[in-house]
Amino acid sequence: MNQSQIIDGAKVNIAKLYAQHLAEKLSRFQAILAETGFDEIVIGSGDSKMQFADDMAYPFKANPYLREWLPLARRAGCYLQISAGASKPRLFLLTVEDIWHTAPETLPADFEQGLEVIEYASIKELKLHLSQAEGGTAFINETNKLGLAAEFWNPKKVTDQIDFQRRAKTPYEQECVREANRQAVPAHRAAYQVFMSGASELEIAAAYLAACNQSENEMPYGIIAGVNEHAAVLHHHDLFKQPQAPRSFLIDAGVAVNGYASDITRTYAFDKGSDFAEMIVVMDAVQLELVAAGGLGKSPIDLNVLSHLRVAEVLRQFDILNVSAEEAFEADITAAFYPHGLGHHLGCNVHDRGSNLASGQGDLLPASEKYPKLRSSAAMVANQIHTVEPGLYFIPALLAKLRAGNNSSKINWSRVDDFLPFGGIRIEDNIIVHADGLLENLTRDAFSGIDS
Repeated sequence: MNQSQIIDGAKVNIAKLYAQHLAEKLSRFQAILAETGFDEIVIGSGDSKMQFADDMAYPFKANPYLREWLPLARRAGCYLQISAGASKPRLFLLTVEDIWHTAPETLPADFEQGLEVIEYASIKELKLHLSQAEGGTAFINETNKLGLAAEFWNPKKVTDQIDFQRRAKTPYEQECVREANRQAVPAHRAAYQVFMSGASELEIAAAYLAACNQSENEMPYGIIAGVNEHAAVLHHHDLFKQPQAPRSFLIDAGVAVNGYASDITRTYAFDKGSDFAEMIVVMDAVQLELVAAGGLGKSPIDLNVLSHLRVAEVLRQFDILNVSAEEAFEADITAAFYPHGLGHHLGCNVHDRGSNLASGQGDLLPASEKYPKLRSSAAMVANQIHTVEPGLYFIPALLAKLRAGNNSSKINWSRVDDFLPFGGIRIEDNIIVHADGLLENLTRDAFSGIDS
């Protein structure tokens, strides 16, 4: 990301936003230290992992607890120290001579001003800078490289507090996700154009990567590019290399900016005059209605219920149901066509943490009885970023269970057969719930920016 960008006629200084972000995070973590009684929180980025019985490493990605502080997603061996009463976090960077690999990732220009940066060469040297008090350090990392007692390694009373505070995104975090949407949308357009030319799924994914100028390892998650029936595979990553006669296309793909993700899905029909194309238009209107239904204090559980009612109405509109939308909803028929939740919290994790916490003490909100696996149950709060992604799919395994069950007569199976070759539909936007009650649709704004 450039240090300054022109957005809607105004210059956004990313380095300035980052300095404010560090100050806000430091304040939040000082409160966590006061609450939990630790002298310091030390967060490790993680270490490179070697493949079994091989001399090559897996692609590295820093853990999200570090990424919410630092745009160093690809640098192993980093440690961030947040000490009680300190005016700056201390960043420890491992420095070793390495002629075999590219120089390690560095901070963007002007990002170091709010940090005290210290180089270290070994864990023994690193430990000299840490709290010497027994139990003074809360260590957040995948492995216990500091050799602390188990209760001080990823202590739940600290990680729960961190997860809870991550719900509200700083202006810097919001701008990172906003920019991640701006970078992803042209790539979505490129993928659509290649699909319309009859390309294979692998060629579509390659066009996406080229358009956003990122490698596959930089993606926040694996590109989902399902052509025809593969649009019904919710996480279709085993992309086909052979082109297929195109009927439909679902792409779920984002971009990572400074460790923060966008998560965008669009579905297309090759034949613009088909019933499936009309169904996409109707689902797009449903998705926008569900976006508008969100806001401060709104319950993701209630919104999920509303999304199932709306999907039932779509099924009835396209003559897939032999009963009313209300009866289909009460019979839980929609679960066979729409088996996932409406959305999730978005940030450093694509499925960001803290959305089911009632407090920083780790108390969980009660799960929905009808939809117990929802990723989000906490009411929406100011500055939170959510995805809104209703779906309607024709998944053979789920439809086979429906056909064999007590509700089979409520389905017009000939219409199901008409739609099976198209796979399904998902439409997903990223939204910010602002403190003034307004909803900012980052994804629609990004599409408007390139379509205008």
